[in-house]
Amino acid sequence: MTTDYANILDSYTLANGVTLKNRVLLAPMTNFASEENGEVSEEELAYYKVRSSGVGAVITACANVTEDGKGFPNEIGVYSDRLIPGLKRLAATIQAQGAKAILQIFHGGRMCPPELVPGQEPISASAVPAERENAAVPREMTEADVERVIEAFAEATRRAIEAGFDGVEIHGANTYLIQQFFSPHSNRREDKWGGTLTKRLSFPLAVVDRVRAAVEK
Repeated sequence: MTTDYANILDSYTLANGVTLKNRVLLAPMTNFASEENGEVSEEELAYYKVRSSGVGAVITACANVTEDGKGFPNEIGVYSDRLIPGLKRLAATIQAQGAKAILQIFHGGRMCPPELVPGQEPISASAVPAERENAAVPREMTEADVERVIEAFAEATRRAIEAGFDGVEIHGANTYLIQQFFSPHSNRREDKWGGTLTKRLSFPLAVVDRVRAAVEK
């Protein structure tokens, strides 16, 4: 190993006092391995058991924070308390291999396949379809929808804590809902959630603030 990477296997202590055994992390990768209702499956546990050995931390595939945020078939769910027992098994499986367990939390917005969400109607910042063939036109979120989803990220964080995860990662990229509020293409709103750059950042920052508050409780 070159000297440039010599410390990659050294332990690393985060600002909050949590120590990773090394500086290698497993990145979040979609695996389509959960049950249809979002429950953690035996297949998924086996998948993470193999991949958690040797790394300092594992970031799971994205887990949808609401039923209308499901972006993929067989995605991990974190939108209901009934999912906590399976999430506990997932966190414990990762931690048993010596790695910290981090749950990635997510809402797909307009990128959710209509057949996977209630009413077959994806939602987004504005009623603007994605720039891809046969993309569905999402329903523009109401003020109540916006507040509901912000709170859902906080509730997902609470469930992750109750399940024993060491952390959460907010999925804010790759054209999903948080990024949709940031983008002037997908966010054409004229209220406090859209318009200027500062207003388009209001939703992402509100999610971060609520998640942080949930962690600090």
